Amino acid sequence: MRLDMPSRPSLGVAPVLSRLRSLPVGGQATPARLLRLGAVLVLGCLVTALVSLVSGLNRQVATDEGNGRVSALVVDSAELYRSLADADAMATSGYVAGSAQPAAPRARYDTDLDLAVRRLVHVGGELAPGDPARPLVTQVVTELPEYLELIETARTYNRLDLPLGQSYLGAGSRLMRETVLPTVEQLRRQQTGVLASDYGEAGAFPFAVLLLGAATLAGLLDAAVAERRRTNRVVNPGLVGGVALLLVALLWWVGAMLFADFRFSSASRHATSVTALDDARTAVLQARSNESLVLVARNDPGASDTGFTGQLDQVLGTDVRLADRSSAGLLAAASDSAGSEGSAAVEAVRTEALRWRAAHQRVRELDEGGQYLAAVAAALGTDPASSGATFDRLDVALRHALDQQRAAFGADATSARAALTWLASGPAVLALLAGAASAAGVAIRVREYR
Repeated sequence: MRLDMPSRPSLGVAPVLSRLRSLPVGGQATPARLLRLGAVLVLGCLVTALVSLVSGLNRQVATDEGNGRVSALVVDSAELYRSLADADAMATSGYVAGSAQPAAPRARYDTDLDLAVRRLVHVGGELAPGDPARPLVTQVVTELPEYLELIETARTYNRLDLPLGQSYLGAGSRLMRETVLPTVEQLRRQQTGVLASDYGEAGAFPFAVLLLGAATLAGLLDAAVAERRRTNRVVNPGLVGGVALLLVALLWWVGAMLFADFRFSSASRHATSVTALDDARTAVLQARSNESLVLVARNDPGASDTGFTGQLDQVLGTDVRLADRSSAGLLAAASDSAGSEGSAAVEAVRTEALRWRAAHQRVRELDEGGQYLAAVAAALGTDPASSGATFDRLDVALRHALDQQRAAFGADATSARAALTWLASGPAVLALLAGAASAAGVAIRVREYR
């Protein structure tokens, strides 16, 4: 009888090969795979941090430039225009009075010129040597002495009661209205465009940061879920921490940009209102100059009041019922963008502008009726119903509305900058920490294999 002995465990290579075949191939569950995964995740976090840092810095620089130098240049150019236009209006107003030449218009003329020179000096100091605005400033600096010489010559002849003064006054006023002021206006619009460009760059949607961050976040989430399934663990602390940190960084970007965009949009509306009010003040000052020039040229059959009418139509609009917004005028455009509080100030400007138009009509009736001295008194007098007094009230109302809108614009721009204060460093640091957390999470898994 043959007995079968139980087989002894084999010590050959077959069992070892069998066990090796049962392992996953291609490095799918090996330390090498985990190291490659960790490298990709860390690299994604590093690149996200770098792009976030650069994008945040660019936005902060653009906002600082807009809130600082460029905003100052916009205000300087607008106030330079006002000072020069008002100086011309005062020069013509003073001339109308004849050889007496009252002190008030002359004092205001001198003050306007002093302010204009200060603005020119400040603008020149703020512009870089190669800035395209420098030739405009140079042109104004070159032409202003010629204007001053013409006005002073006109005053000299006027004091001597010589008719030549009228020609010099007209030549000086034309130089100001047709050459100097358009150059300053070009400077103002140029700087306004630069300001809009800076704020547009600061408020641009951060596509690169969010797309890259979202892709890295998706990779972290996928790795965290995959590792949980492989190990039957609840979480990998490092990977989950990386997901949370990167998610906070992206939410920081979204929240900051939404708030900044809201503030930039509000600032843009106030800037539109400021531009319209600046244009309205320009038109009012040119209308005032035209009012005086027509009185000066009383014996000239070519003298026309259409300049005054055209400028006031720009301010008030040609459709008094405001049914057609395209013909509603500059004040309507300013009111549309000024907000509820600002609209009240703009409507006060409209009220004074209507009163001035009525007072001007009285001046024209007196002049055309042969009552020249009475017309001059109505144009320059201090009576509350006179053209001079109503013009002064209109000028004050315009200045108040402008100051209010500029203050609102500044407040919105400052709030937008505050929202971007830590945008360069905060999300970038969080993305770096997410990379460190991801590396730590992968390292834990690699150590388990060792």
